[in-house]
Amino acid sequence: MFRPVAQLPLDYSVFKDKESILTWAPSGAIVFGNGSAKTTGELLIKLEVNKAVLVTDKGLVKLGIADKVIESVREAGIELKVYDECEQDSSIETVNNIVELLEGADVVIGLGGGSSLDPAKAAAIVATNGGDIRDYQGCDRFTRAPLPIIAIPTAAGTGSECTPFAVIADRQRGWKMPIGGTGIMPALAICDPELTYTLPPAVTAATGMDALTHAVEAYTSRCSEPISDALAIQAVKLISQALRPAVYRGDIDKNARYDMMMGAMLAGYAFTSGSLGISHCMAHPLGAQYQVPHGVANALCLPVVMEFNLGAWPERYADIARYAGIDTTGMTYMEAGRCAVDFVYELLEDMPVKPLEAYGVTEDSLDCLADDAMKGGDRPNNPRMTTKEDFICLYKQAMKLKK
Repeated sequence: MFRPVAQLPLDYSVFKDKESILTWAPSGAIVFGNGSAKTTGELLIKLEVNKAVLVTDKGLVKLGIADKVIESVREAGIELKVYDECEQDSSIETVNNIVELLEGADVVIGLGGGSSLDPAKAAAIVATNGGDIRDYQGCDRFTRAPLPIIAIPTAAGTGSECTPFAVIADRQRGWKMPIGGTGIMPALAICDPELTYTLPPAVTAATGMDALTHAVEAYTSRCSEPISDALAIQAVKLISQALRPAVYRGDIDKNARYDMMMGAMLAGYAFTSGSLGISHCMAHPLGAQYQVPHGVANALCLPVVMEFNLGAWPERYADIARYAGIDTTGMTYMEAGRCAVDFVYELLEDMPVKPLEAYGVTEDSLDCLADDAMKGGDRPNNPRMTTKEDFICLYKQAMKLKK
């Protein structure tokens, strides 16, 4: 069935230069294009799959989006079980439920956003390694190859279809648990922009801002390198031009939907190698403690984090301004970088994103949020070092947005 590929440990060495040995570990095939989801069954036949489990959510079933994949797989004569109970932030309990269905399966198919793709990845680990998913928190903690994963995104945001990461909610600890390893890089990503046509504006905005955050943070990470830079640059170009039309006329602007899905995928590949920064350190506690959707959290944190980081690497932020289409001729790096920051503030202002206050976040919450942000695995890779007091100030600034 699946031919073996090299699975090297993830490498997040900081300040890679021409004296460094670079490791580009991700692998996996991509099928990209309008209507590609309908070819799922045909593709699985080529991969000699006999039994599969589809992981999705009831919303996608109700909208008929899941039917496109289910019909394609079953028409191909492949035995298929369907799990459609994924939540907004999929939990350890969800992972356990999926694992119970995987006995005898050749692959697990994740259909949806990160809330479906991530538990599919996590269950693939437990299915072959045993134990509890908590045992695999961190990077490269599993020893046996996970069950092969097929990823079919229905939103242009997380990039989970092309990353070796999963984030699972641990309700008992109030913590979003990161899990990584090239073994959970999807063996196949089927990226069909048509699946995003019916996404409402608010979801399109939140997921799109998440994708932009991936691109910006990968490009300004201390772990950035030439491959991740090239991917992040192209992602910024696509997302900065396509996000507004995708949000406000996404039902008719097929080009915008296409570019957003491509941009989100490229941004996912970029941060797989280049890592992220403190916007994600801030976003994860907001999701774990107050159920702020991940994209909304990043949308509100990204501009204040960019402003905080600007002085640490103005050259990179000046680049982002140019890639976003801003004429920076004659400007200093700081002036051009400031344009990038302002661009993201203005973009957020146009987005239908609720403020943090709408989720119950208050100033009394900030001490606890900052404690968890300090534990974020991406904090050492941020261009500027941060303290707990810095996070409290950044959260205060984020709370002022969208009021």
